[in-house]
Amino acid sequence: MSINIFVDSHGGNVIGAIAEDKKLIEYRIEKKNKTVTIGSVFKGRVENVLPGMQAAFVSVGLQKNGYLSATDMLMDKSELVGKVEIPSILNLKEGDEIIVQAVKDPAGNKGVRLTTNISFAARYVVFMPTIDFLGVSRKITNEKAREKLVKIAEALKPEGQGIILRTAAEHASKADIKREITYLIEQYEQILKDFNSDNAPKCLYEEGNVAVRLIRDAYNSNISKFIVGDKEIYEKVLEYAKKFDTELKHKLKLYNKKIDMFHYYGLDEDVTTLLGNTVALENGGYIVIDKTEALTSIDVNTGKYVGDDNLENTVFNTNLIAAKEIARQLMLRNIAGIIIVDFIDMTSDEHKEQLLSILEEYLSKDREKCHVVGMSPLGLVEITRKKKRRESTSMLVKSCPYCQGSGLIWSNEYIVMRIRTGLLDLFADGYDTAIVDLNVEIADYILAKGILKKDVEKIWKDKRIYIIPHKTYHQQFFLIKGDNGKVVEVPDTATLLY
Repeated sequence: MSINIFVDSHGGNVIGAIAEDKKLIEYRIEKKNKTVTIGSVFKGRVENVLPGMQAAFVSVGLQKNGYLSATDMLMDKSELVGKVEIPSILNLKEGDEIIVQAVKDPAGNKGVRLTTNISFAARYVVFMPTIDFLGVSRKITNEKAREKLVKIAEALKPEGQGIILRTAAEHASKADIKREITYLIEQYEQILKDFNSDNAPKCLYEEGNVAVRLIRDAYNSNISKFIVGDKEIYEKVLEYAKKFDTELKHKLKLYNKKIDMFHYYGLDEDVTTLLGNTVALENGGYIVIDKTEALTSIDVNTGKYVGDDNLENTVFNTNLIAAKEIARQLMLRNIAGIIIVDFIDMTSDEHKEQLLSILEEYLSKDREKCHVVGMSPLGLVEITRKKKRRESTSMLVKSCPYCQGSGLIWSNEYIVMRIRTGLLDLFADGYDTAIVDLNVEIADYILAKGILKKDVEKIWKDKRIYIIPHKTYHQQFFLIKGDNGKVVEVPDTATLLY
């Protein structure tokens, strides 16, 4: 199995991706000069306190105030060793200046989510200077390895502060871990100095861009190559490799061919599939992904796959293939929150249990925390996935200005209903002639179907209605003008309605 990391930059954007056996499994794109919100540390000013919700709105210099809640926790409590007491009450008042860190990107009309439990992640270590604890990643299941890492953590943990040893620390030396802790402590001390000297609101620390985060969170010994298409980013990654990881230095490659890097490696087609909601499965089946405000629904279909044994096995095989693809799509699109999967109905309880087990296995490879709730009596599987950053497609698509993201536009019938309402209003104002500019398809529809003919012959028999078709008009757009002149000037394309 070959796993490669790709990073490139163009059009003011930085793009990062991970491909497994030449197939995308992760894709990230963000503005090159944008303040990376997640992980950024701010000197904020409390603007409003909500005692009833134990929350506050904090100005941090972004477009909208951030939201700080006493219940927010940055780390997973299951990774902690021993008990940690976290205050449940925000002891704040308006005008207070505090250090906060962003834990969730802004979404919709909501500002960035904040915490006062500051955290700094490196490749092997998460350093949390405000809470006294130690922990080891729950993904390290080998008990001897965990015991060894706990001893290392106890020896290196700064007094009164906390560290979590990440999954990659299992294969790191004590010296490597110590070097990272020292670096993170120095980083925090500089932030404290800036906090005391700078005015609020102010960004005191920014997380690295896509390339830095991929090194920190995704790079490991299984990575075959780290390919960078931007010289500036390449130099920064090389500098990091020289300082922290000599192995990465040998795997780092600068892409210098004339054609687009993602096109050269055959990954651009995978990116294009992110723009649609239908994903083909390798056996001829497919899944449909639909996003709503509250949740994401995924429907599994057999499609062209008819199997060669019996219906139960055909359905079971399709569901298994779909489970693998669903886990990939959640990572690739960075879909989070509540996900409801409608697998194809199965009658075998054994098959249902196997499907859930396989789904959990595939989801366990995800760096974000996923949880499979189980299968409901209706055959629906509920998944939750931790949400931090925006979905991968947020930079690739925008809401349709006509359908406002619903995926629907007005039907021909409804458009004509709106035109009829406009004509009634116009003639009620005393006009004798109406000129309607509209889309050519709607004009053809009115003439071919004889729509409005009865109205013209009865209630508008003493009126004149001209329709003027336009190829460039959107279907939903039309313009109705009134005229009382004896002579009405209209273009040659105009048609007198009936």
